[in-house]
Amino acid sequence: MYPISPVFENMLRSRSRTWVVKVDIDGTEYNNSKIVSFEVENSLVSGSSFEIGTAIASKLTLTMRFSDVVPANARIIPYLAVSLDSVRWIDADTPWEDYDYPWVGGATEWLPLGEFYVDDREKVGNTWVYTCYDKLMFANAPFVSALTYPATQQAVWNEICTSIGLTYDSSVVIDPAYTFTAAPTGYTKRQVMGFIAGCNSSSVYIGKNGLGRFRRYSAADAPVYDLGPSDYTRSAQTNPIKTYTRIVATYDTTDDLSYEAGAGDDNATLYIDNPFITQDIVNALHANLNGFTYMPLEMAARGYPQLEAGDRVGYIRNESTAWIDTTTPWDNMNLPWDGLVGYETILLHTVFTFKGGLFMTIDAPSESEQKSEFQVDGTLTTAVNTLNKTTVKQGRHYFGVTITKEDGLIVERDDQASKVILNSDEMSFWADGERAIWFDVPSRRYKFSGILEASEIIGGKITGSEFEAGVITGGIITGTEINGGTITGSLVRTSASFPRTEMDVTGNFLAAYYSEDSWLKIIPFLGPTIQMNSGSYVGAISFLSGTLGLVADTVSVPSWSQLLNSATNRNLQQELNSLQTQISSLSSRVSDLESA
Repeated sequence: MYPISPVFENMLRSRSRTWVVKVDIDGTEYNNSKIVSFEVENSLVSGSSFEIGTAIASKLTLTMRFSDVVPANARIIPYLAVSLDSVRWIDADTPWEDYDYPWVGGATEWLPLGEFYVDDREKVGNTWVYTCYDKLMFANAPFVSALTYPATQQAVWNEICTSIGLTYDSSVVIDPAYTFTAAPTGYTKRQVMGFIAGCNSSSVYIGKNGLGRFRRYSAADAPVYDLGPSDYTRSAQTNPIKTYTRIVATYDTTDDLSYEAGAGDDNATLYIDNPFITQDIVNALHANLNGFTYMPLEMAARGYPQLEAGDRVGYIRNESTAWIDTTTPWDNMNLPWDGLVGYETILLHTVFTFKGGLFMTIDAPSESEQKSEFQVDGTLTTAVNTLNKTTVKQGRHYFGVTITKEDGLIVERDDQASKVILNSDEMSFWADGERAIWFDVPSRRYKFSGILEASEIIGGKITGSEFEAGVITGGIITGTEINGGTITGSLVRTSASFPRTEMDVTGNFLAAYYSEDSWLKIIPFLGPTIQMNSGSYVGAISFLSGTLGLVADTVSVPSWSQLLNSATNRNLQQELNSLQTQISSLSSRVSDLESA
């Protein structure tokens, strides 16, 4: 139950209370003059009986009469207060020191009814109707964890709350010994929140102040509020009092595998579906819930907005009868003289409706004992149930394998470190959220985003920027960088056209080509040999036992000045010129001698 002041509590009990309302829409407040009506629906059950481990978003339906533009996904908070303008001294019948009535009237403190976000809107006449849900709607997204597993349930809970921007209060108590051995893949965040709450005997909801909360159930629960006969207009008991003494928790719905604790028939059994539950957790749940009881009913009542989903409340019902209609033996009769009998129930589903006044409906459903005890399946139902267990279904998780409409067959590790996607358009292997190896259908190529490591690769052509391998055997390798031990193949060339260089394994030579008939080759001949070819001219330089030999029809150089003696730093042309000078000088001297 949400805490309120004694003044507020006293005014809620008043028969002549006057409501004051407002809504906050993204920081802008609107009062009674703009609000036509609103309805807040809270639920902790998804079916027709008591449950634990639920995480159901609350719903706000707000009708406004205004022309302002409400942004998409705007945050809306409705508030209630009770007017104090008509309070008289005679109405303040409680001790002076316990109450703080304002001298100038006004209203009680504002009570929030939840924090909601616009999901849909519709204009009806001159009014706008907004349909909103609380922050649990943001948890309807696939849960992908970045934690290292095994991980505690507390760590997973914190990761989810951080991802959706949810702050939670001290009601969220998670056993520190409870863990996930592997990541809960294939589930939404909201489902995982429910699994965690269920293991801790709780359900999840968003409180009136916008904080995440646990409603922890226990057989020792006591009522937090009492309703008298004048507080409700209708009360209908829908089934006998419900009491649970046995728990059956299914952790594998495919093979119908479950843990159980306690004793009792089906009517006294609380059934749970939780793939991450253990026998120890079931034992702890039974120790906490054994004897949990409530009255199934439907009730229409005056609005008490401080009541929250899951609150246990007491109520009194008049069961008096005339003496003439009483047929029970005197010694077996246990009827109070005033005919008023007290019961307890759980607010599993509540609706607060404001239309000038505040009204409240309460529903605490349960399955009938007959429905629990006599479940006779026909032949069609039996066949469907069998098919349900044995048929592979779209979106269902089978030990890491899932079939989806979008991706086809998916095989994924529990920690999302790797997965495989197979369909007619894609065959891919993923690592850490990125494709590592895949078949590209349009280009008909296998592609790699990382480094290919292998002891031997045999093929015609390998194209890429980096290769690391022990042995690569093939025809053509084209790429920027090749790192490895041994590369064996028929031909390695820098280009398919000229000019180019080649490493020819068949001919055992290295070659630099200017054209088909203009080249230089290094080959193993009688010794290391350099062959040169330019058109019809062929030459060779061989290195034999430390000597240099020339074999050629003609060896051409651009000029003698291109032949340089590195010891004297003089080229052949200089030496020839010097020799010519000496010869000319000698010839002149000979001529002079002959003249003499």
